[in-house]
Amino acid sequence: RVREAQARSIERVGVQVMLASAARRSGGRALIHRGWTALVSDATQVVVSASERFSGTHHHSRGMASISRERTAVTARLWQARLKAAKLAGVDQNPATMLAQEKLVPKPPNRTTVGYNFEHDNDLREAYRSPWNEVRIGRVLEDLDSLAGNIAFAHCDDADVATRPQLLVTASVDRVRLLRPLRLKEDMTLTGAVAWVGTSSIVIRMEAWPADHPDAPADPDFHNPTATDRGGKNEYEPGPSLTADFTFVARDSVTNKGAPVNPLVPETDDQRDLFERTARRVEAKRARMRSERENGADGALSPELAESKRLFVEDVTRAARALRELPALAPAEDVAMDATRTENMFVAQPQERNLSGRIFGGFLLRRAFELAFATTYVFGGAKPKFHSVADMNFLRPVEVGDLMRIRARVLHSRLTSCGRPSVDVEVEALVTKPESLRSEVSNTFMFKFDVGDANEGRAVRRVLPSSREEAAHVWEKCVRPDVQARPEGQTP
Repeated sequence: RVREAQARSIERVGVQVMLASAARRSGGRALIHRGWTALVSDATQVVVSASERFSGTHHHSRGMASISRERTAVTARLWQARLKAAKLAGVDQNPATMLAQEKLVPKPPNRTTVGYNFEHDNDLREAYRSPWNEVRIGRVLEDLDSLAGNIAFAHCDDADVATRPQLLVTASVDRVRLLRPLRLKEDMTLTGAVAWVGTSSIVIRMEAWPADHPDAPADPDFHNPTATDRGGKNEYEPGPSLTADFTFVARDSVTNKGAPVNPLVPETDDQRDLFERTARRVEAKRARMRSERENGADGALSPELAESKRLFVEDVTRAARALRELPALAPAEDVAMDATRTENMFVAQPQERNLSGRIFGGFLLRRAFELAFATTYVFGGAKPKFHSVADMNFLRPVEVGDLMRIRARVLHSRLTSCGRPSVDVEVEALVTKPESLRSEVSNTFMFKFDVGDANEGRAVRRVLPSSREEAAHVWEKCVRPDVQARPEGQTP
């Protein structure tokens, strides 16, 4: 029923492909890989373009006459606009015969939005409904992945029809935070813009807003009321409901070497502030990785962090030893990490591919989220509330027919300041090859969920690793971020 409703919703979303500057530069002849715009969901303007999944090569459109009904309405329409533009263009050029992009074109961080008409579109609302009458976060994560790729390619386009498009690879997704619930009873807007650009990498800041929020990005083509006609619906806390940072790396689509990307020219104080904050975060991460390569993981730590790690590892390994060797006498609130594991396996089907013929990264992200949700559910004993995702890495592509193994485990649990248990879940996606007795990690994710309501007295067990190496891993992924975020001089 949901698939049928989603299919009806896809049909109802109006799409109008408009050949933009690329068509004008080519005398009216459209090119598949150049920038154009599409009107998606009540004429909200969206840049339809290429990313690693719309890789700029044209052979990937062959055999993709329709979009799978598994895709969301927003993602499906982005892809359908891509295919329609390809059909209108009637070209199938080989990138090897085209020139590499050399000219850099400075660009401002143009904002792109997509609207969700939940209030009036019953089919769209049904397609995004969870069992608890909330927005399915996994579906929104799929759309974020699609839209971020479009924004990245639009920025990297050099507006020259003689050059081949760059191959944009999703490197990581960081700082995905749900700041307030996404509700089906109100319209929603997804929006994104380039936040920072390096030599060959680009960071896209994505946000989700209630469409009626006073600070939501305005779009005259979508139901986005002004402050004067909201009729009392402006009782929102400041800021977006969800934020996420997508990092892409640009490569030459023929040589596969790193390719320079167009510089970013922030135009407002807010844009300059976001650029500087993102630059500091990127540089801090690079400096940390350099220090760990040169000095080792422990040698790169400050004295405070090194002491925090030592105390944590000693404490949990001592408790784990007692649980393993004297289980009848160990505290009842302790549980071995291995006992929290869950996993599922499936063959990657053609219906889950993207326009490049590989498995859609947003689909893997949704499957990982749903397994992490279920893992937290059986661990905590109550419906989890999604909090954030960190350290989401795309290590290698997944092909149609690959045997996928997605496994999850609880790494850490704690009580938050408001008395609500918080659970960290690590998920790995692996491509398993039984014929060659090999298994390779394709994606890694770190999810954080809250369990139950604040101050209801719910308790969850303390998770104990089975070795010092696992304990050090838990500290790195779950404890270190809290220690570094703590004000100087404050103790846990």
